[in-house]
Amino acid sequence: MRRRSRHSRAKRGGHVSAQQLDVKKSWRAIRRHRLIVAAVAAVGLLGGVGYGLLVPPMHTATSLVVLPPPPAADAEKAGGTQSIETQVFIAESEPVLKSAGQNLSPALSTKVVRDRVKVTAVTDDVIKIDAKGTTAAQSMRLSNAVAEVYLVFITTDQVLPGDLGKKTGARVLEQATTARGGNLAVHLGIWGLLGALAGAIAGSIGVLAKARGDRRLRLRDEIADAVGLPVLASVSSYRATDVSDWEYLLEHYQPTAVEAWSLRKTLHHLGLDVRGGPQLSLTVISFAGDDKALPLGPQLAALANSIGISTSIVVDTHQEPAGQVALDIHLVIVDREAPHLAGTTRTTNTIVALSAGTVTAEELARLAVAAAADDRTVDGLVVTDPDPTDRTIGRVSQSARRSGSRLPTLLTGTTARRTK
Repeated sequence: MRRRSRHSRAKRGGHVSAQQLDVKKSWRAIRRHRLIVAAVAAVGLLGGVGYGLLVPPMHTATSLVVLPPPPAADAEKAGGTQSIETQVFIAESEPVLKSAGQNLSPALSTKVVRDRVKVTAVTDDVIKIDAKGTTAAQSMRLSNAVAEVYLVFITTDQVLPGDLGKKTGARVLEQATTARGGNLAVHLGIWGLLGALAGAIAGSIGVLAKARGDRRLRLRDEIADAVGLPVLASVSSYRATDVSDWEYLLEHYQPTAVEAWSLRKTLHHLGLDVRGGPQLSLTVISFAGDDKALPLGPQLAALANSIGISTSIVVDTHQEPAGQVALDIHLVIVDREAPHLAGTTRTTNTIVALSAGTVTAEELARLAVAAAADDRTVDGLVVTDPDPTDRTIGRVSQSARRSGSRLPTLLTGTTARRTK
């Protein structure tokens, strides 16, 4: 029984952890697409305001009716007819509401009157008639009309609708002379907020539905687990969109302090920051279409040159490496569906550069298989432009994370790169 209890607790704990993970992933997806959610919320806001303009604010007026005291000669019988619940029912009955609606100008249908009128008991012999209208005057006329017709119905034998006749016994205690509500700004504000809330919810649901089918890897732990390789560093990518950007990158790039530290850690981890040693080389593999990862090679070269390590860049397999340099960096771009490394130059080290949210686990696994088929060892991964919500580091094994022990998290992220 003890073993079963432990197993049951473990299953419950795993279920809670999975739920927490799903909530975190959902929240990350919403934050990542917050502009879409905000845009849909803005559309909802405009829609709510538009609806508020189409459906004007309602004014409310109130009249009070006092019932006659029960006759002293027959108190018990009178008490039965004097039941306040009965009087409320009579005041809200169809004959009274229909007659009240027809006595207005313009006339209102029984359904509209029923939707706008509410009768409640204030005391045992006083009822309150609240009526709504599109204008203050309409709400007051409707409230008073219901009160007058109700008096006719309970005090005379007149056929309704018709002449109000002579009223005896019950009387109007207070006619509706003022109306409340109907503030257009408040009305539009309420509908606007409701529309914005509905839009935000709809946008979030749409984002989550899209994210559920998105298999691209965004977190460093997910990227590392896909192929069992550590994430060596995270770097902000350089925005290179045309020839002049690439020229500036190759000749004038100066990394920020955060970027320089991340790039230098990468070189140090690979043992490529040694001066005066044998000539070394590095292959930087990236996927076709991953424009944010392509500048990593030149960024590493610029950093190496800045710390006194002469570096050259080889941008294709047919270009010969430059002589008299300490480090050659080879840039290799592979196809996502069929990565091919055969024929590329062998180098001292090999890394894969990829940006967060652009590569799937299947594509990364195909590259790992291609590297193994070429008898090439991949030393690690470098993630460019990591997800701002990612606090994982991609260096702890999946089994260690599952053990539940306290793990290190990333406290500082990369900074946005200043373009020229």
